[in-house]
Amino acid sequence: MSKPVALVSLALSAAVGVALLSAAPQPLDAPMPDARAIIDGALARATWNAEQNFEGRFRRTMNDRRRKYDDEGEIAEDVTRGYVVEPHQGVPYAKLVTKDGEPISGDDLADEEKRWDAFLEELSNPPDPEEPDEDPSDLAFNEELIGRYTTESTGLRTLRGRPTYVLGFKPRPGKLPARRRLDRALNKSRGEIWIDQDTFEVARLTFELTDRVRLWWGILGSVSNVTGRVERRPIAEDVWMPDEIDVYYEYRVLFSNSRRGETTRWSNFASIGE
Repeated sequence: MSKPVALVSLALSAAVGVALLSAAPQPLDAPMPDARAIIDGALARATWNAEQNFEGRFRRTMNDRRRKYDDEGEIAEDVTRGYVVEPHQGVPYAKLVTKDGEPISGDDLADEEKRWDAFLEELSNPPDPEEPDEDPSDLAFNEELIGRYTTESTGLRTLRGRPTYVLGFKPRPGKLPARRRLDRALNKSRGEIWIDQDTFEVARLTFELTDRVRLWWGILGSVSNVTGRVERRPIAEDVWMPDEIDVYYEYRVLFSNSRRGETTRWSNFASIGE
């Protein structure tokens, strides 16, 4: 994953479409819980999910489309890669198998073999848990993350036929923790989080960057105009996983500006058994 995307992707990674936020509020038959009560339910559910390690118990396919835009906003480059995500020792590995619909070959095949070797090496020698984690796909939905924001309930809406709590969030005032480069983006993000009423699963997350985030202390560049959306849905009984992430961002490196978009979709979920 590219560094600009790594700064802003939240894969609860999770782990992000303003147009999709227009569902009409539904009438409530009971008083609406306050935002903190909803968050507590979602945090408890996230803790349970982590204990179940669903990511390491289901295989799936993944399609990743990356676009580069010119100065007029037209697509200048468009590449789609297909992966098979297979858990190994409880850790999912995304194996690249196609590029623009064709089986990989040449440099792509050689690079994939190197990625696989590096993955096996990391399985044998896991990273120090005390080291700051810069991989956004490992970003946890927990109290430390939620503590960066103030949240406000905006109502109950219907999402894919299910009643869903909607909470708006924005950065808390004052100094926020910035232990990792990723934290600088988290501390300047606002958006909405949609939480399923029945299960307290996070069903949708939308976000945008409120201000430019400097890269490499601002010496080499910055990322800005970030918008994103994460969609999660039930893929088996009592099992929810991400099925789409969409991100748009602009960044500047030295004297070069770039506009990028990335859409990742997962499908064909299948349990690998116990």
